[in-house]
Amino acid sequence: MSLRDSIKDLRNAARRLDNANFNPQLNALEKFLDGIKVDKPAEPPRDVLEELLWKFRNGAEDFSAREIRALPFIIYESEITSHETSRILRKLDFSKTSHLRRVVSVYLSNYDDSNKTERLRQALNSVRNVDSASLKKIFAARENLFGDRRFMNMAKIFEQKQSVDDVLGEFGLSNFYKASKFIQIALVIFFRVNKNISARFVILDELDAEFDTYKNIFPYIADALIQSVALTGFGKKKCLKIFYRRLGDPRFGYTRFNWNKISEKSKAIFLHWLAEDDLETFFRIVAQTTNDKQWSYREEFWRKYLPRISNTWIFFGREAKRLARQSNLNHGTLKNGNGNQAVFVFQIGRYIFSEWSNVGKVRAHDSSYNEKLFGGKELNGEFIRNAFVDEWTHYPHVGANCWQDKVRSWIRANC
Repeated sequence: MSLRDSIKDLRNAARRLDNANFNPQLNALEKFLDGIKVDKPAEPPRDVLEELLWKFRNGAEDFSAREIRALPFIIYESEITSHETSRILRKLDFSKTSHLRRVVSVYLSNYDDSNKTERLRQALNSVRNVDSASLKKIFAARENLFGDRRFMNMAKIFEQKQSVDDVLGEFGLSNFYKASKFIQIALVIFFRVNKNISARFVILDELDAEFDTYKNIFPYIADALIQSVALTGFGKKKCLKIFYRRLGDPRFGYTRFNWNKISEKSKAIFLHWLAEDDLETFFRIVAQTTNDKQWSYREEFWRKYLPRISNTWIFFGREAKRLARQSNLNHGTLKNGNGNQAVFVFQIGRYIFSEWSNVGKVRAHDSSYNEKLFGGKELNGEFIRNAFVDEWTHYPHVGANCWQDKVRSWIRANC
């Protein structure tokens, strides 16, 4: 008889005796049982596992009770085949909590798409009449963990609970299993298939707060969420902020390698957001620092080229940088310029352009300056004023022969 069944019998006895005396203690005991969570069983030392692996693969049958309990820990060794996995499972007694708990832990921790995992899944899915109080919740949730539609079910429960902590609590699993392969694969699938974008952002906040636990799946989550945000427009600023901070800049520097696991489609969307954010940040600072009342014509002109812009970066003078601190992105520092000036550099085709705040000019530069201008920490203002192939003043801004027509013609001819 399980402990929970014993409590039910005690409740029946309490009804015949004195409810007032018995019920508080029984309630406390049931609450205690509900709070029991399965933690990761201690794994034997490496040398013990290697000896056990050798012994098993050489056909030994004389295993001690301790060795049998340890057998699940060798299942995912590369030498063990799916057939040998079945042999291990036949040696275990699933009516024993110590055996069953280890198999559950090994399955969740090492989950993959191998035949070994499938044999574990089928074995666990067939377990019935679990008496262990610590395992009751796990097997009550068998369809979510071991069923044929386990990951679709997991996606639904993540949407309902909107918390990894709450889902693990529902299953009676300790927080250790946040790092398990099963839970992390389930989270990636949740972000791919779930249509409730607000629920995904709630869980993203939780994953972001515990980034070290989930950092291996962040590229896959970013890939799924970026495309959803692009379709709906919901949460773009937040998406930009979190993935830029966690994965780094995909355009230049060593952090661009963090984006190798992300599809070209998602990367292109994110690059467009970066260019858009840089443009908006630059012209926001221009609006706060410039004496040129026609800056809005410049923003309108360059915004039309956003789909053609491949790289962007901004260098801020000291005062302008203070105003730009609310931006989520990194920027460089402008030297040898006024403190309230800023330079917006961006690439269209094979040329780099620099747009200055205040009444500065717009200039075209050769692409050989790519490494010097993009992602740099500092920029010498004198250098960029002189290293150009063509330049234009922002005057006149309307009418025949306006600067926009001149720049547009040059871009059309050269880019």
